[in-house]
Amino acid sequence: MTMNFSVKTKQNTLISIRNIYCIGRNYRAHATELNSEVPKEPFFFQKSLPSLNTSNEFTIPKDREIHHELEVVILIRKNGEEIPVTNTDDYILGYGLGLDLTDRKYQNELIRDQLPWLLSKSFKGSAIVSCFQEEKISEDFWLKINGDIHQKGNINQMIFSIAEQISFLSGMLPLMKGDIIFTGTPSGVGPIQNGDKLEFGYGAKTIHSLMVK
Repeated sequence: MTMNFSVKTKQNTLISIRNIYCIGRNYRAHATELNSEVPKEPFFFQKSLPSLNTSNEFTIPKDREIHHELEVVILIRKNGEEIPVTNTDDYILGYGLGLDLTDRKYQNELIRDQLPWLLSKSFKGSAIVSCFQEEKISEDFWLKINGDIHQKGNINQMIFSIAEQISFLSGMLPLMKGDIIFTGTPSGVGPIQNGDKLEFGYGAKTIHSLMVK
């Protein structure tokens, strides 16, 4: 079976994705709602390529409790290592929004047993992303479920800025053209159900929508 792991820019250019990185607990209110400590330095986990989802639908895996986590997502322009905080803009090809869907019950079991989160974060279609634009998302970004806002945040509320994330991550491993980084979720995470309509955007603009089935 052939699978296409690419995202689209505003210019309708397709960019092949290499890796999907996600920072954990990067908003204080979100760490609090999960009864978790606020991290003293960035920490990351990965989602697998089959998680990538640019479509307008998502199917909940059988017998699993799936939660939404809305995030600003960045697309890496070129390869880089040990990138200084002051130079990170040169490595960003675009900004989008996405959902890091999470099997919350399973994740809590893994955390309890001090095991990696991979399988609670990395099921098919669980890394939902919009198309990418050159402009930074500086206005409040939001998620609506069936017309009601469930999450809302701003990049100014991040514990570790986008620049700090790129610099830290590239100091630990090489970043590659086509990597994407989920930059953290604000508070308000919660479950999704069959039949839900999800929309996310920023300011007054909706940039992606999908149906849960």
